[in-house]
Amino acid sequence: RKQEQITRVRRRLITGDSEKRVRDFAQEAKVVKTVDKFAFCLGVLVLCATEYMVLQHPESFGTYYCALVSVMMALRLYMYAKSGWLYFVLDFCYWANASCFVSVLILPENDRLWRLNFAVSNGTLLGALLAWRNSLVFHSLDKVTSIVIHLLPGLLTFIQRSSANGKMCPPNDDAIDCSLGIAGSILEPLLFYALWQAVYIIKTEVIDRKRFMADPSLQTSLRWLTRDKKNAMHKISKQVCRIIGVLKPDEDFDPEALKTKLVFWIGQLIFTLVTLLPTHFLFAHQELHVAYFCYTFAMTVWNGSCYYFEVFASRYIQQLEKQEAMSKASEKEN
Repeated sequence: RKQEQITRVRRRLITGDSEKRVRDFAQEAKVVKTVDKFAFCLGVLVLCATEYMVLQHPESFGTYYCALVSVMMALRLYMYAKSGWLYFVLDFCYWANASCFVSVLILPENDRLWRLNFAVSNGTLLGALLAWRNSLVFHSLDKVTSIVIHLLPGLLTFIQRSSANGKMCPPNDDAIDCSLGIAGSILEPLLFYALWQAVYIIKTEVIDRKRFMADPSLQTSLRWLTRDKKNAMHKISKQVCRIIGVLKPDEDFDPEALKTKLVFWIGQLIFTLVTLLPTHFLFAHQELHVAYFCYTFAMTVWNGSCYYFEVFASRYIQQLEKQEAMSKASEKEN
């Protein structure tokens, strides 16, 4: 019995469950490794395929974009359904991607919709990549998917704007007015954003309100932002609210309070407006657009490198140490 107690204690220390055998836990770790390897290969192949399409077949990039995002969104929906995160797919970035799908597949000749997508994709979506510090981490399917849905709409509209095969702004056709203007860069995108925000509020605050009240574990972007004290938007919003007296000096955000929701709805609106401001200049100056796009992508690569060397490396060392302990414990069990 003493040996059995020792075995149970060892199992709990290594696996977290006194009833789970060390060898079974080791097998689970191998499965996780296989998934990570698959995700890493997929991430690298997506990067290579995207480069190939941009350089060799820019005229078919819209079809490629729709196919890639459809596959990755199907995988994300499956993973989010298992984790209780499905409400994240109500966020604005998915709304913007849906608009790009409509432009490519249903209304390819609609100039007004294309300009709207240009402003939203190269303004709000690229701005979100920088604000939320998205990382290009190849072995994480979730992180790669986030990069794809934020970066590729901008790349799509850039190709449509600048390519020699682009239908919207042919480089040698002076008869076409190829400018974005205040309406195209700010006013119409803000109306588009307001429509999304109205739909979002109706869905989360009216239709599904009872479900959220009954299950605090359900995650939305608003709940996540109000609870993530390390997030830049959380810090800035809290500091501003304390300065103007909306929050008391020692008061935190309550994700269920109307005051908190109003703060973040207004904060997101201001963020959207600010990120839309440069789109007029990005549209008018191709060199500026290229520089901004390259900077945004470079930051995702930098954030990914920080993750690998500062976070993943230490976790990997801990995992190796844990596997060594499992191996020794498994030998003792045998």
